[in-house]
Amino acid sequence: MVSALRGQCPGPLDERAGDFHCTERDLPRSHRALSELVAPGVRRIQIPLPIRGLAIVNAYLVEGAHGWSLVDAGLHTPEAEQALRSGLADAGIAVEDLRRVFVTHLHPDHMGMAGTLERAGAEVLMHTPEIAAARRVWSKGHEAIDATYAWFARHGMPRDVDEGMRQAWIAMGERVDDLDHVAGVEDGESVDLGGRATRLRWTPGHTDYHAVLIEERDGILFAGDHVLPRITSNIGLYPSSRDDPLGDFLGALERLRDLPVTRVLPAHGDPFDDLAGRVDELLTHHAARLDATIAAVSGPERDAYAIARTLFPVLRSAHEERFALAETLAHLRHLERKGRVREIDGSPARWGLT
Repeated sequence: MVSALRGQCPGPLDERAGDFHCTERDLPRSHRALSELVAPGVRRIQIPLPIRGLAIVNAYLVEGAHGWSLVDAGLHTPEAEQALRSGLADAGIAVEDLRRVFVTHLHPDHMGMAGTLERAGAEVLMHTPEIAAARRVWSKGHEAIDATYAWFARHGMPRDVDEGMRQAWIAMGERVDDLDHVAGVEDGESVDLGGRATRLRWTPGHTDYHAVLIEERDGILFAGDHVLPRITSNIGLYPSSRDDPLGDFLGALERLRDLPVTRVLPAHGDPFDDLAGRVDELLTHHAARLDATIAAVSGPERDAYAIARTLFPVLRSAHEERFALAETLAHLRHLERKGRVREIDGSPARWGLT
């Protein structure tokens, strides 16, 4: 696990970054899936992930006066489903007792089991525009994956690496349930979690329409992947991305910084209390990464993949190759919009200072 600021050998997001297969038995006892009270009426269930460097995703079980809800649903593997069922049983309920499931964003470790929970009787909710994005990303026709393959080729990724990325992404999609219906929630609207009122806040960057939930009464932020305590969210630029994902992310962080939140419940890592302090660390981190990107662009013009390999010298899997190039492109695009670098069309495209 790398530090919050990633040190001298940064990784291209330490989540969804590899192919290590972790089972519940592999986890330390403190991380085995039971429910743990982390805020008033909120229990954390730690769900194992088959991902190198990131063994756990947190699902949050919320008890309300009118029933039980879940925030995020884990990747669907047999170990993950058993962990979820065990965590629910520890709280005295079964999967069938869940009334609602809110999914913060489309990534597979967050929406993977949502279809199973839907078939057990839960209503599944997401930020409305994220629903369409999820359908596109997890389409059985793999259109988004194929478009990314061509996009990465344009930016210098070698063909064999690109094909490995494509196959790894397709394999990950096999762990995402089909969903019959997802109810949409708009930015700023209330989300009722069993009688507990929360409000959806759009926090773009990690995905275009990532959303968090804020319970104002108890000062609780269900943060998804937007604000993580020890690692940083991967911010990537893809063919269908909004124009400047990193600019979106930094702006969303700044808008959350001073909210009256006293407890942050992240999707990865332990709950924490100092939202403003962590936001400041993340803003400092990305400022340093932008400086590193400028340094990597200095000198002869190079394609984005060559720049990515300078910024991320150690890549351990096809997933990490994808995250490294997408994150490098996001930083390059942000610098381009600031007038600091320029993209030079070609095959592959190259980048240079302005």
